[in-house]
Amino acid sequence: MGHILFALATFAVVLMIGWLWLTVLSVPVVLELAAPGLRHFFTRRGTLQLIAQFPFRPVSVSFVAGRRIGRQAYLKVHDSENNLRLPELPERARVLVRHTGRIWIAGPDERGRLVAMTRGLAFLTRGRVVDR
Repeated sequence: MGHILFALATFAVVLMIGWLWLTVLSVPVVLELAAPGLRHFFTRRGTLQLIAQFPFRPVSVSFVAGRRIGRQAYLKVHDSENNLRLPELPERARVLVRHTGRIWIAGPDERGRLVAMTRGLAFLTRGRVVDR
C-alpha cells in the first residue's frame, strides 16, 4: 500500500507544479513507483488461497545460470525435474537464497502456481513451476 500512496503523492506534487510536459513525463515514473504495490494488490487473494491450501515446506534450490532477466529468477529444484520461475526476486533475497540454498514454498497447485518465501527475510512472492 505504501508504494501506491507514494506514487500518488508524487503525481499530486507534479500536478501542483502545473507544467504539462512534466506531468506527461512523470506518468511512467509514477507507474514504476506503484508497480510493486499494484502487483501485490492484484495477486493477494490468490496468494492467500495458495497459503491456506498448501503448507510451506523447505526445498533446496540453486540459480539456473544465464536465465536472469531483471528481477526475474529461475531456480533449479534439487531432486526434481522442474524449475521455479519467480517474476520478482529482490537482490537481498537473491543473496540469501544463494547463501542458504533453500527457499520455502507453498504449492504448487494444478496450474503450477506457488508461493515462495525466504526464511529470515520479510519477502513473499508468487511463482510458477516450469519445465527445464
